[in-house]
Amino acid sequence: MKLSGFTFIRNGILMGYPFIESIQSALPICDEFIVVICDSEDETREKLIELQSKEPKIKLIDSDWKLIEKKGSIMSEKTNIAISHITGDYGLYIQCDEGIHEKDYSKIIKILEENIDNKEIKGFEFNYIHFFGGYFSYAKKSEKKFFYDKEVRIIRNDGTVVSWGDAMGFKDIKGNKIHIENGNAILLDSATMYHYGRAKNPASMYRKEKAMEKLYNGKILNFFKNWVSNFDPRVDEYIYSNINWLERIDKNNLSFHPESFRKLAAVQDWDVDDFKNFMEQKKGIKQIFKMFIYRIVKDSINESRNASIKIKELFKKII
Repeated sequence: MKLSGFTFIRNGILMGYPFIESIQSALPICDEFIVVICDSEDETREKLIELQSKEPKIKLIDSDWKLIEKKGSIMSEKTNIAISHITGDYGLYIQCDEGIHEKDYSKIIKILEENIDNKEIKGFEFNYIHFFGGYFSYAKKSEKKFFYDKEVRIIRNDGTVVSWGDAMGFKDIKGNKIHIENGNAILLDSATMYHYGRAKNPASMYRKEKAMEKLYNGKILNFFKNWVSNFDPRVDEYIYSNINWLERIDKNNLSFHPESFRKLAAVQDWDVDDFKNFMEQKKGIKQIFKMFIYRIVKDSINESRNASIKIKELFKKII
């Protein structure tokens, strides 16, 4: 059995992505690792070339970054470029803020080998831990509304599986989602994906959220979002002064993390409780009015977008 790793990255340094650590966490169980490097404004490419000089399994593919739509679809486009270059029986997709713990390596390989001839199974789902506010606090499992608890991160490389949307999941070429409920995926029940996308200090988290807005929202929605709150990615529900939805980890327990992430955790010089003071919680009639207007605008834009998609699909059927 051959396992290929794959991912894409852009502005990894500017955005504070632990992309080197992510790749290093997956390399031991991969026979090759494909990295699509998109046009960047920092030294992301240089860092990857340096890593490649030490890790010959890594293959680098250059790509552009031409943002056309505001739905995150460019991320699945780049992921599919990576998929087109993998040569293994399976492909392990690890986003550049995710990591795999070495304690799970043997479990993952065992399940993949057991299913090598089971062609009906197109994907394998990981359980997730989502860190927030640092390396020693993560979202409780009850927070499923905002933090997905499972995702497919290994696919069968038979030419029938593609990334879609904002590259969170996969579909087959007939449009069926690769998912346990569809009978075409298996849960790697004893394996976990560690997600570090929000393991940042307040200022870095703010910069990331601002950059991500450009991938998903138009100028109008971003304007109203900022009008409601200067910084709150979950403006509909959460204000960061309320972080009771987090589990805490002993800061001396570095082995909780994959080995490649432990140095990052060890040098954390802020506390998740700093988020309580990063933004003053807005209350009162004025804030309720702003929230009301924001939701109307948001729903209107989303409904218009959905209507446009349905009309296009209808015309395709007619033609």
